[in-house]
Amino acid sequence: MKNCLITGSSTGIGRATTLHLARNGYRVHATMRHPNKSVDLEKIIRNEKLPITIHKLDVTDRSAIEKVVAAIIDSDNHIDTVINNAGLSNACPMEIYPEDEHRLLFETNYWGPVHVTQAVLPHMRERGTGTIINVSSILGRVAVVNQAAYCASKFAIEAFSESLALEVAPMGIRVIILEPGVIATPIFEKTPVHYDKASPYRQAMRQGGRFYRASIPRATPAEELAETVQKALNSEHRQLRWLHGHGASLVEQRPNVPDEAYIAMTSLDDEAYNTQFKDFFDIDLMPPPE
Repeated sequence: MKNCLITGSSTGIGRATTLHLARNGYRVHATMRHPNKSVDLEKIIRNEKLPITIHKLDVTDRSAIEKVVAAIIDSDNHIDTVINNAGLSNACPMEIYPEDEHRLLFETNYWGPVHVTQAVLPHMRERGTGTIINVSSILGRVAVVNQAAYCASKFAIEAFSESLALEVAPMGIRVIILEPGVIATPIFEKTPVHYDKASPYRQAMRQGGRFYRASIPRATPAEELAETVQKALNSEHRQLRWLHGHGASLVEQRPNVPDEAYIAMTSLDDEAYNTQFKDFFDIDLMPPPE
């Protein structure tokens, strides 16, 4: 049975992928910061007798990462797949973004995957096989208004992953970048939003908020991302990037939009902005009727 380590498994993509892979032939080591909040997951594990072990892990703690990886190798002898999924989000203009939140975002979204990867690579190199999946975002390919720090963290993951893929391919190790669109997960409920009607950045805040107000009701189920992960793992056709979910057209169509036109769009009034965004990316910024 193949062993898979997944970070950020308590909710969303991590939880859905944990269950999906465990139901499809994987032994899963599901890590999370607060295992005491995973009562419902533990109930499913018991009822279905799934091969899932839950570990406490905060990916901002490098020593904890090394201990968990060592414990898995000690108990199961090998780790075949790592899915670096744990992450934070944000919504704030760059000028006023609190530095402590900015640093925590990078500690989680960038340094977490880096440290997990560094912990498992010696083991994978020794075995001459392994797969590392790094969860990026459509915002790892296209920067959007009011989310500069989050976009920067995901752009960093894209670059780190592509460079890593070049380094480890000769060793039999594969790297996959998962690029979710807007996915139905609790991450939006946890996202710090710094909105101020008096702010000189209120237009940027409105434009960013409009994208999510329209997209969340149309969000792709996390279970679809779990299926995409399995497809990527099982595919005989090697593919670095796997894009899936609501908003994917932002990535697909952004190369067709000149940079200056993309930037100029943010100076338009609300109605004109909505129209231009729909023309550029085929994404409706009006929420669906209830």
